[in-house]
Amino acid sequence: MFEKTNSHEMRLEYQALWVFFCAVIYFYAFKVNSFLFDWLEFSNGVSWIFIPSGLRLVFVLVLHQAGAIGIVLASCLINYTQGQPDAHLFNIVTGLLSGLSPFLARVIAIDFFKFNTNLDGLTVHTLFKTSMLFAVISGILHQLWFFWAGLTETFVTNTFVMVVGDCAGTILVMVSASFLFKTYQKLFIH
Repeated sequence: MFEKTNSHEMRLEYQALWVFFCAVIYFYAFKVNSFLFDWLEFSNGVSWIFIPSGLRLVFVLVLHQAGAIGIVLASCLINYTQGQPDAHLFNIVTGLLSGLSPFLARVIAIDFFKFNTNLDGLTVHTLFKTSMLFAVISGILHQLWFFWAGLTETFVTNTFVMVVGDCAGTILVMVSASFLFKTYQKLFIH
């Protein structure tokens, strides 16, 4: 009985480390994206290129709930530090949407695209469809929330730009990850 408890605790500690890792990487990716692509911002919270969106999808595809929780925590922190610190409902709901969007896309991809949960047999075509699905879900959910909160007047235009930005960011992250993985294989796995 004692060993099962320790094993379970280690598992929770391991998951907590992944949550922390995702939160830190996502937080700093947001900062890097702001530094590199601030000039491409279309409106508040909407950019033509948004690299952190690719991390959202990767973290949730690989780490499932731990990735989503890390994204939610980092997103809330970003909203509190760069937005209005007293807008608690807005900051928390926006953070939840940031983690929920890729998780929802993953669930839909598993059901409709027959996406394998452990990523075996992943094809470029399936990954592209999942990326597009995620970008659409994220753009629509965020813009519905922003519209309801009175932060956007042009729902359709902002949604379109957010979808394009999320898709562009996701493609950049996926191509970079693929390149790094292939380089790692060539260097370390003969």
